Amino acid sequence: MINYFNLAAVTEKVTEAVTDEVQTAVEESFNLMKTLKELFLAYGMDIIIGIMIFLVGLYIARYVRNLSKRIMRKSNVDPSAIGFISQILYFLLLIIVAIAALGRIGVPTNSFVAAIGALGLAIGLALQNNLSNFASGILILIFKPFKVGDFIEAAGVSGSVNEIQIMNTILYSVDNRKIIIPNSKLTSENVVNFSSAIDRKIQLMIEVDYNSDYKKAIELIKAIFKEDPDIYDEPEPTVALREFGESGIKIFALPSVKNENYWNAYYRIMQRIKDDFDANGIQIPYPHRMLYMKHLDSDKN
Repeated sequence: MINYFNLAAVTEKVTEAVTDEVQTAVEESFNLMKTLKELFLAYGMDIIIGIMIFLVGLYIARYVRNLSKRIMRKSNVDPSAIGFISQILYFLLLIIVAIAALGRIGVPTNSFVAAIGALGLAIGLALQNNLSNFASGILILIFKPFKVGDFIEAAGVSGSVNEIQIMNTILYSVDNRKIIIPNSKLTSENVVNFSSAIDRKIQLMIEVDYNSDYKKAIELIKAIFKEDPDIYDEPEPTVALREFGESGIKIFALPSVKNENYWNAYYRIMQRIKDDFDANGIQIPYPHRMLYMKHLDSDKN
C-alpha cells in the first residue's frame, strides 16, 4: 500500500509540473502575440509603407537603368561605358531608396547618411587622382572628343589612339612607341584631333634667298600644287609672301588634301619644291651673319 501511495504522489507532482509548464508556455505565447499585435498596431503601417517604398523604388531604379541604356545607345556612347554608367546610376538610386524606406519605418538614418558621407569623403581624398581619371574617362566615352584610330596631339605627345580605358588612354606614336596618358590630362588640357575632319590643310612656310626671284618661286609652288593629284583645286591653295626673315623671304602656302592623304602629299610636295627650286635657280637660304671689323690705328694699338 505504501508503494502505491508514493507512486500516486509522484504522478500528481509530475502532472502539476507539466501543467505549470504548459500554462507558462501558453501565457508567454499570448504575451508574445500581444506584443506583436501592439507593435503591428504601432508600426505596422509604417513597415508596410516602407516595404512599398522600397519595392516601388526598386522598380523605378530598374526602369531608369534601362532607360539610360537606351538613351546612351541612341547617342552612340561607347558600349564599354553604357553598362558601367547604368549600373552606377542603378546602385545610387537603390541607396537613396533604401534610406527613404528605413526612414519611413522609423530607423534613424541621419547617422547612416553621415557615415556614408564621411566614407565617401575619405575615399575621395585617398583616390583623388584616380577618381579624376575615372570621371574624365567617362566624359571621354560619352562626348567622344576622339575615338579609336584618330591621330591626336595632347599632353606634349602625339600618336594614334589605340584604346580608351576608364582610367587611361593608350596611344601609339609614329615610331610605334606605346604612350599611356591619364584621362584627366586629356580633359584638362588642349587636345588636337587631326582625324576629326575629312579634309586637312597642309601649312607650309618656304623661305627663299633675298637674291632669288620670289615671284618665280610663288609661280613654281602654284604649279606644283596644280599638278599634284591629291591637292584640291577648290578651294584654291593660298600662296603668298608672308614676311621678311633674317636670312630670306618667307612664302606661306596652304593647300587642302584629304585627311588620309596628308603625309604622302606633304612629303611629295616638299621634294618637288626642292627639285624645282634647284632647276630654276631659286636659292633656299641658310642662317648667316655679317661681321663688320673696324681697323684701328696700329700706333694706338
